[in-house]
Amino acid sequence: MQKQVSALKAPSELFDPELPTSRELMAAICCVATQYALKPSHELALLASELAHKLTAPEYADTKLIEDIAERLVKQWQVIVSEYGAEDNWLMATHNTLQ
Repeated sequence: MQKQVSALKAPSELFDPELPTSRELMAAICCVATQYALKPSHELALLASELAHKLTAPEYADTKLIEDIAERLVKQWQVIVSEYGAEDNWLMATHNTLQ
């Protein structure tokens, strides 16, 4: 059963009304992750990380499983996003002309 956002209660700032259920949000994450697998980019990693972070909103916490998955996805995508930053730092440190 999907949780419904009450008209009397303001949704959290993580909730996305264009993706009103955890099922729809998970589908969006899967689509972005597939695109990332086909052609990795920093932009897709950031988008997946943002979507995973949205999944932590209370409106999507249908079950404990969704909460656990959201937590894991956030951690995994944060690592991927941070690796892009580490690559940039390595590139700058090894190329004198870029400094």
